[in-house]
Amino acid sequence: MTSPELNGPVAIDLDKMEREGGTPKPFDFMLKGRRYLMSDPQEVDWQDLIAALQNPVMFFRLVLPPDDQREFFTTKIPAWQMNKLMQSYQDHYGLPNAGNAAGLPR
Repeated sequence: MTSPELNGPVAIDLDKMEREGGTPKPFDFMLKGRRYLMSDPQEVDWQDLIAALQNPVMFFRLVLPPDDQREFFTTKIPAWQMNKLMQSYQDHYGLPNAGNAAGLPR
């Protein structure tokens, strides 16, 4: 319910919230001599993040800066390295793996 007639305090005011615990150390990696910096998943829309955890292409489009995407997506990367990269990113930020993310609501 989004009625402006409601008075009184709300249970939680998302508009006034600040992130607790500070900003975690950024996650970066090297590929073919180039350093990439991936964005913090806590700053990505939650619905996009859940969907992206199940779709590696969408995942990297969300977390890589647009300027890095062309180079990244045209580089051949063995599947085992891609799996390790995604797992390391998820571990770094405490994200669920794709199997667990599939059960979360969208």
